[in-house]
Amino acid sequence: MKKVIFILFALSFGLNLKSQTQKLVSSKIVFVDVFRNQAQVKRSASVTLEAGNYALIFDKISNKMLTNTAEIIAPEGVEVLSISSKRQYKSDEELPKEIADLQDSLQQVKDLLQGLRLEREGIQVQKDLLMANKNIGGTNQGVKADELEDILGVFQRKFAEFKTEFFRIEKQEKYLKQISQNLQKQINEYTSGKQGLSNQIWVQVKVNRDLVNANFTLQYLVNSVSWQPMYDIRVKDVQSPIQFVLKAGITQNTGEIWDQVKMRLSSNDPQTGNIKPELNTQFINFREPVLYKQNRKAKSAYRSADMEAMPMVAAEADMDGVGAIQEQQMLNLSFEIQGLVYVATDNKLQQVELNQFKLPAVYGFAAVPKLSDDVFVTAKVQNNDLISQLSGNASIYLNGVFTGKIYLYAQSTDSLLLTLGKDRRLQAKRELVKNLNSKTFFGSNKKELQTYELVITNTSKETIQLMVEDQIPVSTQSELEVKLISSDKAEHNPETGKLTWNISLEPKQIKKLRFSFELIYPKEKFININ
Repeated sequence: MKKVIFILFALSFGLNLKSQTQKLVSSKIVFVDVFRNQAQVKRSASVTLEAGNYALIFDKISNKMLTNTAEIIAPEGVEVLSISSKRQYKSDEELPKEIADLQDSLQQVKDLLQGLRLEREGIQVQKDLLMANKNIGGTNQGVKADELEDILGVFQRKFAEFKTEFFRIEKQEKYLKQISQNLQKQINEYTSGKQGLSNQIWVQVKVNRDLVNANFTLQYLVNSVSWQPMYDIRVKDVQSPIQFVLKAGITQNTGEIWDQVKMRLSSNDPQTGNIKPELNTQFINFREPVLYKQNRKAKSAYRSADMEAMPMVAAEADMDGVGAIQEQQMLNLSFEIQGLVYVATDNKLQQVELNQFKLPAVYGFAAVPKLSDDVFVTAKVQNNDLISQLSGNASIYLNGVFTGKIYLYAQSTDSLLLTLGKDRRLQAKRELVKNLNSKTFFGSNKKELQTYELVITNTSKETIQLMVEDQIPVSTQSELEVKLISSDKAEHNPETGKLTWNISLEPKQIKKLRFSFELIYPKEKFININ
């Protein structure tokens, strides 16, 4: 009885397979949702179907597709029974003619190189044979002078020929190797992505009625895709607001060329965990106090006070979008790019502009002559929703000239302090005034006086408001005393030792600032200033 049931089941299964028609479906990528480290690819296909059972085969799918992420949206009248993926390895016949021609050329170059190697070995054998027979006339018999001259002439001529041939072969090998590298590079650029198109997605469907141009939508997740925010920061002058250009740097190596597709970028990262973290017990214990933390706090507060003193440029913020429609969702920020996008599968960075906006700025000039002769242009801007969520590298352009790169960190603070570059019209130098330095002894102590002069030069035609910073040392020993003798009206922070001048420089003006400090310590000891 069991045998009969098994045969009936097998016959039934065979009939079902026989009644199912395999149909290769051509599809086109129409939309890509790019996450920070993945992407969801959406394909569309249109096919004519009669009533019956089909295995629809979508081929040339990326080898980077994540398992079990394929989904199919079928038209009305079509039941989706199952969906799976298979691997189909390509043959060399599928290579485009230009790639096949490159491979043929590469093989020809390799053959020529092999011929040169054989020729080099043949010449080397002749040279070795000649050297092995250099003992002329044997060991007991000499050779006549005229014969010796002829033999030496043969040696000289042959060695000259060997040298010429070796040089020719080496030159040809170098040339052919360069051609070989160029050909291989072109082939690698093609195969680096194209070799990942061996996946197929099989969709088992039941069609209840005849359909003309039945539209299917297939979507799946792929790896080897990423995008990163990038900024251009453009400063026209220190009277204008700062223009920010937000761009997306996109790379992909999925094997699929995104040719004229709609695209949306999302700050969401599906690879990060979505599980709420749990708090563990926090233990507390005694420790020794650390002085530098107090100094760091004082430095931060002092910097804020410095920037508040800089003049404010009155300008309204401009949030006009340029290249994409921005949407703030509950868990992420997304940008739907306007128009169609082309992104090659070569793992090279390709940029797409997303937005432009302007922010009012507090500009300033700052110099630290102890560390640099340059004067830096700084700007304090109010943070906005984009910068607070999207960290990225920023290229700075001051008066149309590229001045360097910085990194904008996503943070919730109200403002950002940017260093825009160096103003070559200003210089700040620091010199030790030797004739005002001295060392004296009294009792068991030693007094040491040091004086420094700061020379600030303004070669521009503008009046510049400049913040200048320097410092005197801070003692960590009770036996070592530091006294500020003179500071030329600088603000002094005793906790950090920092000296700050806020000065005004007229056009073409040179201003000098001096400060002196005294060190008092036991004469048998030596000081170390860090």
